Amino acid sequence: MDSLADSCAAVYFPPPPRDSGPESVMRARYLLYTVLASSLAHPRAAEGQTSTERAVRAVVDSFFAAVTREKWDSAASFVDLTPFERHFKQVVSNARIALPSPRMTVEAMMATDSTMPRAVAEWEVERLKKYKMPEFGDMSHEFAGVRTQRDLFALTVPEAAARWLEAKDERTAMREAFRRSGCALDQLPTLPAVNRSVLAVAVANDSTVYVIYTDDRFHTDDLNGPKAERVMSVRRLNGRWRIEARDDLLRPFNMGYSYGMSCPKPKQERQRE
Repeated sequence: MDSLADSCAAVYFPPPPRDSGPESVMRARYLLYTVLASSLAHPRAAEGQTSTERAVRAVVDSFFAAVTREKWDSAASFVDLTPFERHFKQVVSNARIALPSPRMTVEAMMATDSTMPRAVAEWEVERLKKYKMPEFGDMSHEFAGVRTQRDLFALTVPEAAARWLEAKDERTAMREAFRRSGCALDQLPTLPAVNRSVLAVAVANDSTVYVIYTDDRFHTDDLNGPKAERVMSVRRLNGRWRIEARDDLLRPFNMGYSYGMSCPKPKQERQRE
C-alpha cells in the first residue's frame, strides 16, 4: 500500500454535526477522521489527484517552503488577507487608545505582597531592570520587529501579515526571548526549522478546501497536549487558492517561548571549566 500522503483522495462531505463543543474544534476533528478513514479505505495514487487537490497542495507546499526559509513576505502572499485585515485594523484601533503602564517601583512591588521585605522588593526591581521589558507600543510579540506605535501604524496589510507570521515562528520567538534576556544572539543554540507536510486534502466545495497537515515538533503523548495533526482552511479567491490566517497556523494554540535570566556561557568559558 502506498504511503498515506500519496494515497489520500479528495472527499466530498456534508457539513459536520454541531454540538455543545467549540465549532472549530468539532469541525477539525470531523474532517480529520473523515478524510483519514476515507483515504485508508479508498487509496488513490498521487497522479490520480484532481486539479483542485494539486493546486491546493502546491499553494500549501509553497507556503511551508517560504516559512522554512523565513521568507515572510512570500509566505504572506499565500494568505487570505481579507479577514486578517479586519484583525489588523482592530489592533491598530486598540493601539491608538492605549495608555502606557506605570513602571514597576519598589513600593509597587511591595504592594503586591504585604509580607515582602523592602530589601527583597529592591532586589526584584533591580532584577527586572536587567530584563528588557517591552516598551509602550512594542507589538513585537504579535508583529515581529514592531517596537513602537509608529512602526505599527506604518505597516500595510501585506506587511503586517508577513510580520504576524514571522512572530508566530518559533525561531523568531526564541531570538526575541534571547534578546529580552540580554543574551547575545550568537550564543543562541541552533534551532532547525519545523518540518511540515500535507497528509490529506478534503474538498468541501468549489471554493473551500480543508488541508490536514502534520509537523515533526509540536506534539506530545499527553491527551491534553498538542497533537501533530492540524487542519487549515484554504479558500478560492478571485481564482486563486489562499490560506486562512489562524492563530494555530504555525504552532498550536497557547504555546509560547521564554528564556531564563541566565545566558549561556561563551564556548571559551565552558572549555576553561
